[in-house]
Amino acid sequence: MKNILYILAIITFTGTQAQSLNYTDLGVLFSSESTIGTARFVGLNGAMGAVGGDLSATQKNPAGAAIFNHGQFSITGGVHNYKNSNNYYGSSTQNKSSDFNLDQIGGAFVFNDINSYSGWRKVVFSVNYQRTNNFYTRDYFEGNGGYASFYRHPNAPGYHENEDLDTSEHFENAQSQSLHNLIDGKSSKFSFSLAGQYNEHVYLGLGLNFHSLSLYQTTELNELNEDNTGYLLDGLSIQNNSQTADGFSINAGVILKPIHQLRLGLSIASPTWYYNVLEEYDVTELIANIPDKGINAADPYRDNSYLEYSLSTPSKLTASAAVVLGKLGFINIDYTYKVYNSLNLDGLPEFKDDNQYFTNALQNTNNIVIGAEIRLGNLNLRGGAGYEQSPFKENLDPNYVDIIRLGNKYSGSLGAGYRFGNSILDLAYRATKQNNEYDLYDGDKANPATIDNKNTNLSITYTYIF
Repeated sequence: MKNILYILAIITFTGTQAQSLNYTDLGVLFSSESTIGTARFVGLNGAMGAVGGDLSATQKNPAGAAIFNHGQFSITGGVHNYKNSNNYYGSSTQNKSSDFNLDQIGGAFVFNDINSYSGWRKVVFSVNYQRTNNFYTRDYFEGNGGYASFYRHPNAPGYHENEDLDTSEHFENAQSQSLHNLIDGKSSKFSFSLAGQYNEHVYLGLGLNFHSLSLYQTTELNELNEDNTGYLLDGLSIQNNSQTADGFSINAGVILKPIHQLRLGLSIASPTWYYNVLEEYDVTELIANIPDKGINAADPYRDNSYLEYSLSTPSKLTASAAVVLGKLGFINIDYTYKVYNSLNLDGLPEFKDDNQYFTNALQNTNNIVIGAEIRLGNLNLRGGAGYEQSPFKENLDPNYVDIIRLGNKYSGSLGAGYRFGNSILDLAYRATKQNNEYDLYDGDKANPATIDNKNTNLSITYTYIF
């Protein structure tokens, strides 16, 4: 589990606080993706696996690049809004925040009639940068779970590092716990796709993807615990966790057009191999003085660690179908099967237990999105809906889950685009709902806090066709 050396070192000082994300939690978090990209892609809720013709759609099926008839450049900005309603032992808090990001930028280049005798009608090369997830989080929890991790004061009379020899008075009557959880960071990828149209009915594509991620988490856990005579111990644990990595993946796909009104797509994406995840971790623990008992504040406890490890995320298979309604528009549906069995950590002998946790706690997931576009001259109207299954098994013992547990995610989107000359302006709005859990203490010491997560994002894309 997370910070093994830290836990061994700190157990003699107070207790064990593991409120920051474990390696298993990071593995799940780094395997998740959000529907981020061009406003057209977002407005269709990402349901473009069989229709293509969009730079973000090539991330789902690279064969979609061969749908382009002309070269194009696009750039997308997004405003992301986060709203969490948290509950910890009956105490509720609300958290709202927003940020603005460059969500996408890229271009496609079309080469027609390479060889009129070969059957290849065109070849398309595309390059695209795109965010794949935002880790931005601002959470606050407070309540009383009845567990005291700060239950001894190092300056109390009779204190001994060896608890068997300790005769000091213990502060085991928990009065309150509060946790600030602040996370910044993102995952993104830079993709190169090569696709081609063969005859009238076959589109093939291959993509090479270079990934990067960064996550910076700061947690502040504060406890007030009482002894049997009514005196309070005030303890604070501050943990900083930094994760940065580079990775690589490939994806390939095909789109078939058996009849003019029907398109069928199939794509496969390899795991993302993060070969150099760099971790920097530090902890500071503070225990205040108790003047009425003549106890001075404890000297701050500080520790830090560094680690380099590797991570491979789940592979996935996407099957798509689209009905094209002539010049009126289309309806597209995508089904994605995500193989969490391929999630794997490497770099420490202890990761054997973490990988077993993935096997015991996680399941392969079934995910579906549907989107439709209506064309009214130069104006296009879009909408979509989606369901993303939780990677955690049902009826799983809550005490077995490490820090985070992600629930099923439901999403809906609306969008519009207008073409004027060689330019297109697209707007999209997308909303998601997901019920998650966050454990202030790893293990069965207290029940996790619940998080009712409702996020929205507004995307705007400018496209120039050449």
